[in-house]
Amino acid sequence: MTALPGGVYLVLDADVCATAGHHPAQVAGAAVRAGVGTVQVRAKRATARELVALTVTVADALQIAGPAVLVVDDRVDVALAARARGARVDGVHVGRRDLEVEDARALLGPDAVVGSSAADPAHVRAAAGADYLGSGPVRLTPTKPEAGPAIGFDGLRAAVAAADGRPVVAIGGLGVADVAALRAAGVHAMAVVSAICAAPDPAAAAAGLVAAWDHADVAGAAR
Repeated sequence: MTALPGGVYLVLDADVCATAGHHPAQVAGAAVRAGVGTVQVRAKRATARELVALTVTVADALQIAGPAVLVVDDRVDVALAARARGARVDGVHVGRRDLEVEDARALLGPDAVVGSSAADPAHVRAAAGADYLGSGPVRLTPTKPEAGPAIGFDGLRAAVAAADGRPVVAIGGLGVADVAALRAAGVHAMAVVSAICAAPDPAAAAAGLVAAWDHADVAGAAR
């Protein structure tokens, strides 16, 4: 299994990129060059064929900008199809309505990275076999309004405790100002969408987040 990098985790949302006038592969490449360790390709309105093509394009960009872990949101079939075209795709991130973690791993192979969304401690405990856990939304956001309810930082700390040492990736309206509190809560990584995809300068936004993560006053935030 490829270890999931800590730090900043980019959910590369094709719709958010398009609204901001950015090409997703260019955003992904810029973010990884700035130090982002993981990219998750997400395009909720795309067809399967469009998502395969996007995943291959992003994988090609990361081959130049890397190293980084590349996972596909929800779609094991898309990850397999992109791999069949020669793209390096490390795995998938599955939600509560997608394939079970063990089924995804069986299809992708034992070395695949398989993450699972876990909105509360009960979901965390149920996601056995996942390499990492995506928390419920710390805050609700326009990019995924159906993801609620928001768990806040108290819920996030509960999710980390329930994970019992497994890496937890926090998500939901997060930005530079949240980094110290996230690290004090014990999360492995922070997932962002709009903070990079909708930024006027995605490279600068990614660099700012990476620097904030690397230099966060964790002890101060915990007091």
